Amino acid sequence: MAIFLAIFVLAMHSSIVASNTQGAHLYAPTKDVSSQKNLDIVITYENLHVKSGGTLTFFVKVTEQGYPVNGSTIIFTADSPDFCTFEYENSGLTDADGMAVVQMVAYSEKGTILNITAKAYLEDYMPGYYEINEITIEPPVVIINNENISYISITGLIALTLIGLTESGKYGLLKTFFLPLYSRIKKDDLLDHFVRGQIYGYIMSHPGEHYNRIKNKLKVTNGTLSHHLRALEFQGYIKSQRDGTYKRFYPTGMKIQRTKGIQLSDLQIGIVDAIRQSPGISQKEIAHREGISQQSVSYNLTLLQRMGILDNSREGVRKKYYISTEA
Repeated sequence: MAIFLAIFVLAMHSSIVASNTQGAHLYAPTKDVSSQKNLDIVITYENLHVKSGGTLTFFVKVTEQGYPVNGSTIIFTADSPDFCTFEYENSGLTDADGMAVVQMVAYSEKGTILNITAKAYLEDYMPGYYEINEITIEPPVVIINNENISYISITGLIALTLIGLTESGKYGLLKTFFLPLYSRIKKDDLLDHFVRGQIYGYIMSHPGEHYNRIKNKLKVTNGTLSHHLRALEFQGYIKSQRDGTYKRFYPTGMKIQRTKGIQLSDLQIGIVDAIRQSPGISQKEIAHREGISQQSVSYNLTLLQRMGILDNSREGVRKKYYISTEA
């Protein structure tokens, strides 16, 4: 009987130990395996069209769940690497705002279209990935050399010289060949200076305006605007400053405010301009003037009022909009 009781107690003890062991296994804390952090990459640019030998600038923004990522490495690759090279500011590392600037220098004798891929890397993060497709590279301008001008023969030069010896011949030669060429060159030169003067005058009257806004207001092409802005900046008439994804232009003598104000979209800037030009304008009139839907106007008017930029007053069923006194 004592032996049987001892066996029973031993069996119960073993059962309790096994139960505790199983419980410890079931309720032991597990390691926290949170999801891997992912890098998000967004790239902005002014155009995707460049002449051979020219440069395209790309502005890279790297974030993680909406927060800027500092120190991530940016690497660009092209599907046709023989046609371009990439230059990285700050060695391709993002700054405290998650920003990096990459310039692509393009080369192609016959012109081509290429695609590029951008990746962002940082330890303990999943890489970010971004594609830019159909970048057009124009061939270089063909320069006529002596071999191309085979149609001018020695006989022709002698004939022109003999004709030029007479008074009437000199005038006829000047009128036939040189005056039209001179007039065309002067006309092109004047037109070039006129467009540049327009751009300079617009920046003088709208300091801080950004690239796309200038292009849309003056109705000029990307190539024309880029050329004249570079010339004006090189000659010391204007200066530029990077403001997030925008590049803003100022007269040289103007002091640039370092504090960032409210960032408005192109659409919002257009709405504010319309109200500034016609105080008391209605929502319907703004939509008609800007060529956009009333729903878009209504949404942005609400945002602009929340920012304190606009006020409104009601006249019957019609709302009138004004630039606020504080703005």
